[in-house]
Order: sequence, then C-alpha cells, then structure tokens
Amino acid sequence: MTYHITSTSWAGYIELEFNSIGLMIRSDITQAVLNEAQQIWFLKNCRELSELQRVIIGTSATLTEVKLEVTFDLFWNRYDEKIRSSKKKALTTWNRLRKDDQVKAYQYIKKYEQSISPGVAKKYAETYLNAELWNN
Repeated sequence: MTYHITSTSWAGYIELEFNSIGLMIRSDITQAVLNEAQQIWFLKNCRELSELQRVIIGTSATLTEVKLEVTFDLFWNRYDEKIRSSKKKALTTWNRLRKDDQVKAYQYIKKYEQSISPGVAKKYAETYLNAELWNN
C-alpha cells in the first residue's frame, strides 16, 4: 500500500509504502522540502501505518492512499521473460484478471523471483498469471 503524506507545514509530499501488516517498507522524501525537525519527526512517527494515522490526528498533515494502476506493459516489462513467454497469451490472461489481482501479480514478481531455486527456469508469463501464485 502506497501513501502520500502532505502538510501545510512543508512543501511537496512524502511517499510511503507499507506491507500487508502495516510496516513501512519504503519511503521517499525527495519530493518534500523538510527542515531538520520535520525530518526527525518523520523518522520517529512513520514506521507503522497505524502509528502514523494516530499521530497525524489534529495536525495539518493529510495521508492519502495512492492507488497503483498496473498496466499490462508495466507487468510485461517487469516480469521480463520475453523470449520464452507469449505476449498474446499473457495479455489474454491479464485481461481476465480483476484489477486488484493485476496489482497483486505485479507486486509479487520480486518475491516469486527470489523463491526460484538455482537451475530452475522462471515460469512463462502466462503460466505465472494462470497459477495466481500471489494467492498462495
């Protein structure tokens, strides 16, 4: 889950990504103009989504979920098994998936790649999508 936090106290936004249990797994403050005190506040209060939601109550800060729009081309380029996979078959399977499953399929690619044993070939893109590995 990706969020932007904005405030009238600083210019720009901070982008935060939390895993499925609400722990921060990525942050990007490059789009925000923060002073030292604001940077320290951010580091102390943004480790967990529930903690962040609690501490911004009554402040000028706003937390907005950023809905990830995953296109087939984004998936196809990230999965990167173009030699052995059929783009046409993968696209057909992709179009049958619900939007939330498309996002899950895209986000699960890294974990899938890390789970592949040495010497074992990566599944064809269409097989990966048909198997719905992200639901296991």
